[in-house]
Amino acid sequence: MREFRDREDAGDQLAAVLRRRGFIAPVVLGIPRGGVPVAASVARALGGSLGVVVARKLGAPHQPELAIGAVTADGVTWINESLARETGAGPEYISRETEAQVREARRREDAFDGHRRPAVSGRPVILVDDGVATGATALAAARSLRAAGARPLIIAVPVAPPATIALLEQEADEVVVLLVEEDFWAIGQFYGDFSPVEDSRVRELLDSFSAGSSTREARVTRNGVELAVRLRLPRDLPTPVTVFVHGLGSSKESPGNVVIAEGLVDMGVGALLFDLSGHGDSSLDPREDVDAYVDDLASVDAWVRGQAGVDAARVAIAGSSLGAVVALQAVQRGRVKPAALVLRAPPADLEEFRGLSTPTLLLVGSRDSLVEQATAAASVSPAIELRVVKGASHLFEEPGTLEQATNITTSWLCRQLAGTAVR
Repeated sequence: MREFRDREDAGDQLAAVLRRRGFIAPVVLGIPRGGVPVAASVARALGGSLGVVVARKLGAPHQPELAIGAVTADGVTWINESLARETGAGPEYISRETEAQVREARRREDAFDGHRRPAVSGRPVILVDDGVATGATALAAARSLRAAGARPLIIAVPVAPPATIALLEQEADEVVVLLVEEDFWAIGQFYGDFSPVEDSRVRELLDSFSAGSSTREARVTRNGVELAVRLRLPRDLPTPVTVFVHGLGSSKESPGNVVIAEGLVDMGVGALLFDLSGHGDSSLDPREDVDAYVDDLASVDAWVRGQAGVDAARVAIAGSSLGAVVALQAVQRGRVKPAALVLRAPPADLEEFRGLSTPTLLLVGSRDSLVEQATAAASVSPAIELRVVKGASHLFEEPGTLEQATNITTSWLCRQLAGTAVR
């Protein structure tokens, strides 16, 4: 039985599932050593940061390979009480074994430069291993991360038996498992290549993240209003960036924008998501109207152009629904001058498009009531390219339609942002 070519393949498959959950720039922590290559693939695909959390199993008396529990470097434990009793592991034995394994866990974290682990408090954290059998180390690690304030905490593994999944669900907000297998005797049975992972490989993967891609959380201030922004850059070299404007009543966590942003980062284009004033983590502008939101976009656009690693000559803007109206208004008023503009299902009047000279992708679903309006809008300016996604309604919620919208948007933006290194 072979379900995964190797750990990288397992990580790619996990990432595809997690991406549909809408995660962007999460903290991804692998359990060394085997979990780290899987975690690296997940972090790379989701634009996340990578770190490790070391957990050591507590062996049973005279049966060191049988885990009666596990402990992390910070001393957080998970004990299988019934198995401990069955194997004669009393309190004194457990105390000695825990002390020894904490020392070893700390040594390993030092070896992997574990102090570089991204902060987890209040952030989405995805805990990854290459598979779980008893789940002892994953359970101890999850308990440690929960105590450190990870919110939400997701455990993601390629394969696990159902009884272990039930235990994991008690420690995490969500458990993602690709293959649930009753006939489970070893993790390696599900891999074509389950070669040992050396310490040097773990350090190499961690170094590749610390030296390259980055995620920046910041607050942009304008006239007393604070706007929460998240900028994801795939590399250190000057990079084109797309600024996303969400619809009203939504936030920077808008699933549609998040999925398209992740697709761009995969192709070497940076992405900035932010909360309009009065939404998400941004403060309120008493006006609460399009004028206020245009001011928001203009301020964020100016901010991102001054950031290290951003190619200021290649900044695009993508708006969805009423956020697309904000983007269109900002361009037409001369408040922003993007290299390209994407408008997804904008409820805008025909006159608002007249005179538009910025290269513009107008994207709408065939089942959206705005399709006729969008078709008419595309006829008023040669700068507008209309694309209609068959079977999609206003929010592109039908199966496969958001993927189509993502492919259309990312391909079009990469053509417009000339010089983008597509990966």
